[in-house]
Amino acid sequence: MKHGFGIIGAGSIAEVHARAIDTLMDAELVGIFDHNPGKTQSFSTKYNCRAFESVEELCNDDGIDMVCICTPSGKHLEPALAAITAGKHCIVEKPLETSIERCDRIINAGIKHNVLVSGIFPMRFSRVNTELKKAIDQGRFGKMVMGDAYVKWFRTPEYYKEVRWRSDLAASGGGAVMNQAIHSVDLLRWFMGKVSAVCAFSGLVGHEGIEVEDVASATLKFENGAVGVIEASTAVNPGFYRRIEVLGTKGSVVIEEEKLLTWKFDEETEDDERIRQKYSGSNMTGGGVSDPKAISDLGHIRQLLDIIKAVDNGRSPAVDALEAKKAVELVLAIYSSAKNKRIVYL
Repeated sequence: MKHGFGIIGAGSIAEVHARAIDTLMDAELVGIFDHNPGKTQSFSTKYNCRAFESVEELCNDDGIDMVCICTPSGKHLEPALAAITAGKHCIVEKPLETSIERCDRIINAGIKHNVLVSGIFPMRFSRVNTELKKAIDQGRFGKMVMGDAYVKWFRTPEYYKEVRWRSDLAASGGGAVMNQAIHSVDLLRWFMGKVSAVCAFSGLVGHEGIEVEDVASATLKFENGAVGVIEASTAVNPGFYRRIEVLGTKGSVVIEEEKLLTWKFDEETEDDERIRQKYSGSNMTGGGVSDPKAISDLGHIRQLLDIIKAVDNGRSPAVDALEAKKAVELVLAIYSSAKNKRIVYL
């Protein structure tokens, strides 16, 4: 069965969705809608799809059964509800939404209307990350000791000026943590399990005239007893690859973007050397370090394929809406701790 896709929101991330859809045999991009008619028209011309005149028109089109929400972070709810209410499966870019209440409204609507709702977290589909998750699930780390995520990127002043919602707190839900580091926030929680407490600091250091933070640091206590750190910035020049560290009593893994820096366990398996050889090369993309468009489409391709298979086989996707909400909860706990100058217990 070929699935018809519609995209709401014609910004840069919508182009990643469009290219991913075009790559998949069982998918076809039917149409696009953006509140800016010029952007709708140019996008439809570029990707050879229909330009819809409203959210409702797109959501009620019989040729569409899946809708990708690519609007600004704090404006996911309304188009998502429109798609879900129309009986369409709904794929929401990160973050699912910018408050727990708005996330819950999306989740509850999906349950009520019996459609699949998924949140986009393509880094979970990176092969090196899935190898790490497998090693964790096999208990190879012994007792977890530390789990750390570092996202030290650079965004110019023009980045915030050219797309206004990025600097607007209500529209974006936040800055370096909510809209850049949230991928690593999700990965760290996926690897390490639930967080029980957060103590954080945040601020605006390298930019002026924006409402969102460009630097944040949070110390975490995980339910399994481990501790960790999340550091995020959009003010670090020239910017560095994001880095994840999972460290245990019997082994440790360190990944920089897609590149494996450390894969070492007390008890080696025959697969370990293969994994080191395969993933210890160089990074293939810019990773969004200083250019938000310098990212690979591969994660989106793999995640959309998982979603299509989930629909076809009547199962949940790898990242359903409830799972996508967990990263938002942790980000909001970081913000609450920084704002109120206290430890937040989850």
